[in-house]
Amino acid sequence: MADVTQAQAAQRARQEAREKQRQMWLERVGKELQLAEAWDANKRPDALAKRLDQMVELSNKGEMLTNADKTDIRDRARALKLRSYERYLDSLLERTMAATRDRTAQDVKVELLKEVNEIFSSAVRFGTSQAVKDSVKERLEIIRQTSATGDSRKAKEDAEREAQRKEATHQNEHRTFTRWRDPPLTVMIEGRAYTTIDWSLGGLLIADVPERNWQPGLVLDVKIGLDAAKAHPEKVEVVRYMAEEKRLAVKVRRFASVLMQVKRECDAAGLEPSE
Repeated sequence: MADVTQAQAAQRARQEAREKQRQMWLERVGKELQLAEAWDANKRPDALAKRLDQMVELSNKGEMLTNADKTDIRDRARALKLRSYERYLDSLLERTMAATRDRTAQDVKVELLKEVNEIFSSAVRFGTSQAVKDSVKERLEIIRQTSATGDSRKAKEDAEREAQRKEATHQNEHRTFTRWRDPPLTVMIEGRAYTTIDWSLGGLLIADVPERNWQPGLVLDVKIGLDAAKAHPEKVEVVRYMAEEKRLAVKVRRFASVLMQVKRECDAAGLEPSE
């Protein structure tokens, strides 16, 4: 009997040590991904992509990580890699438009357009959305039609079009992950069920939330799922509250959050999230 007890104790000790190693690994990965999120949008992201690929490769070899951990790391790295290329592409298009209006910078414009094509091809390869593809094509058309003089009526019209496009799209450029509207998720806050307007692997925008002291940085214990019966507990942090629309924006505070699990449940149920 004593031998059995000792064997069980030894097994628990091994499991606890393995879990400790797992958590330490996930913490290192989380820090690495935070650095990736802060990547300069004006800096070509090839080196970042290579670093993320190496991190995924090492994680796949980590015996202490579960298959779910490895999938989460791969998915988040892929999303960050894609977002870094999309942001750099946006920066390139901005610089190309500026060069287009400058008669002395037409050689620069040619080189920028070459790089735009390279980065756009990479973004497409990494799975950029149709909305981004359409936006890039529209902006390239604006660049093609824009006069280099900068003072003709046509050039002014083009500049106005670009300004309107920026106003409509740049308000969301800080987002790292694709936002999905469908399927909507159920979020339980203090026992009450709310529905998402959209969600991503990094956070949620929740509808019809009554006014309260929703201060940025406030940490909430919530449950998130495809429905209330299958909701998973999670801690989230308030980003902002929009009083007029009664919308609450929150973000997850840790790597491998339940939003990864919810995404897998969508996949298993044949529910393809859509923007």
